[in-house]
Amino acid sequence: MLVQARVDGDHLLIRLPWRLAVAARWRTLRVSLEPVAEVRVEPSWWRALRIGTPGRDYRFRPGRWCAGELVHAKGRDFVALMEDAPALVVDFYHWQSPYARLALSVGDPHGLAALLRDRVGRLSRAPVGGVGADAS
Repeated sequence: MLVQARVDGDHLLIRLPWRLAVAARWRTLRVSLEPVAEVRVEPSWWRALRIGTPGRDYRFRPGRWCAGELVHAKGRDFVALMEDAPALVVDFYHWQSPYARLALSVGDPHGLAALLRDRVGRLSRAPVGGVGADAS
């Protein structure tokens, strides 16, 4: 019952398993990779959580799972975490993204983290002016 996530161009596509989707009232989520500040894997899933107020669609089972939005001073986090699974943590520049952090229990967090770091690195090295921009 882990979250499915994949990189599609310059977006991260997230699909929740049905139980977490019912709890969070979201099935799929599409987030731009341009405002990514940091990508890491947290071995202890509960350390990926920040203290905040549960959002309208936040549900949890203590010690088992949590899914939905947490609201805090730095913005909103979207979490979909399962016990005994490491968490993929993606931090964003929150003024450019609807979320300050994504914390997800995915099947291969280390592989996806490496792919995200590579993709974010490519996006940050892209020319600002786009194709055909004058470099002077």
